[in-house]
Amino acid sequence: MSIKTLIRSFKKEILTILYSPRFIWDIPFCLIVFGDWRMSWRFYGFPLIQKHRSSSIVIGKDLILCSISRKNSIGVFQKVIIKALLPNSCITIGDNVGISGATISGSNIKIGNNVLIGSGVLITDSDSHSILPSKRHDSSYIVSKPIIIEDDVFIGARSIVMKGVTIGGGSVIGAGSVVTKSIPAMHIAAGNPATIIKRIEDPDYLP
Repeated sequence: MSIKTLIRSFKKEILTILYSPRFIWDIPFCLIVFGDWRMSWRFYGFPLIQKHRSSSIVIGKDLILCSISRKNSIGVFQKVIIKALLPNSCITIGDNVGISGATISGSNIKIGNNVLIGSGVLITDSDSHSILPSKRHDSSYIVSKPIIIEDDVFIGARSIVMKGVTIGGGSVIGAGSVVTKSIPAMHIAAGNPATIIKRIEDPDYLP
């Protein structure tokens, strides 16, 4: 084991000890809303979690949810919100994911490992209302399509990710973007609607 790995491990242990008093509140909260708890989860301010009794929210290890401004470099204007309100909904969040003051709402959303979701991001897999004015209050006309956010993605602050989108591994979504179409792996995309700006030339990802 290298010195760098040892230092990283030691630092992680120290941070766990410093955080441990919060477990008094974290454990009952997580068991009630998620039905699960892991020692590696970190909550800075309690998130708002809502789910249908038949839905599931599955979370990996090393999760960080930031709902207070002092823990984020640009601040947050809301709590982290995660909603799986329809029957049999499933929201999956992988390992080592950081979410700051963002909303994740839908029935089929999958977030991979090592993903960063910036302050004020909205991820929703439906239109919430019909496009047709005459059907706007009829929930049977709401269109919903799965969202997949692959490993190592970074979604910049205030961005919106819409239904049916896949964001490929390692890609970056610029702040304030509206993502309406899928983005391939290892690309930077930005704008409204988001368009590809350039490829990320990382040797670790290139074939």
